[in-house]
Amino acid sequence: MGGFIRTAPWVTLAGAFIMLSGLSRDARMHAADPTLASREGIFTMANPAHALFAIGIALVVAGTLMFLIGLAARRGRLFTRVLSGATAGLLVLMSLNLFAVAARGGGHDGHSHMHGATAGAPHSHGSGPSQSTATPEQQAAAAKLLRDVQASLARYANLSAAQAVGYRQVTPYRFLRWGPAHYHNMAMNRDDGLLDPARPEALVYMKLRNGEHVLLGAMFLAPKGMGPRPGGPITAWHVHENFCIRSDGRVALPRGPGKCPEGAFFVGDAVEMIHIWTFDHPDGPFAHELTREAIQAALKQFGQ
Repeated sequence: MGGFIRTAPWVTLAGAFIMLSGLSRDARMHAADPTLASREGIFTMANPAHALFAIGIALVVAGTLMFLIGLAARRGRLFTRVLSGATAGLLVLMSLNLFAVAARGGGHDGHSHMHGATAGAPHSHGSGPSQSTATPEQQAAAAKLLRDVQASLARYANLSAAQAVGYRQVTPYRFLRWGPAHYHNMAMNRDDGLLDPARPEALVYMKLRNGEHVLLGAMFLAPKGMGPRPGGPITAWHVHENFCIRSDGRVALPRGPGKCPEGAFFVGDAVEMIHIWTFDHPDGPFAHELTREAIQAALKQFGQ
């Protein structure tokens, strides 16, 4: 049994290395795709990082058991043998329980309800509840507005077409290398039109993981309290309490409520906005935000 004690540290070390490698890979995957957490359980073996993590745990447990067995065989004291055996048994039971839970899905149903709203920017969700309180005339007006926006945005299906008329990216991609981002047009922001389907102040594109950009919808801006509501409660506007803008139109992250970094100014108490989505948003075409569920719907719609 002496060989067990000599081999055990190397088995445990190998397990720790593999486990940490899996954790590192999983962390990189989740950083690149934060929606991944809503599509997998604790040990979803389709994720190779989880497989590495499971193998690493198994090796760490095996190495520990080898050490305990070797220790119990080397030392003749009854107390040492009993303690080593009890510890080994407990370790085996805990490991079996862990993998049994993982096999059942780890208590994760694959449908996370965490939302991707901007920090410090409260939102209401979608237009469903408001639809029931709108009059038939307001519902018809909201439907017409949506059709007009869809027709107007057809010419901006390609990002290059939007850039050619002055739309510039003002927010980073949500997930660093990909995801939704806003493109603002300073000239259209400075005109006198409000909720003009032909002249949206901003467009929202999503960069897919294959590098392609797809149009998700438009964002219209208005002085606070002046946004037209042709659809009544359906076309409700919203505000960001922490909303800082740089002189070039780029959005800046605030340092605190109303505290903008140098070179940016606070507009959260002066500007309201409305999004009109042209993809199949699960919360409706007038939803205030892009939740993770909405991003997943967009990915599915665009074949990702």
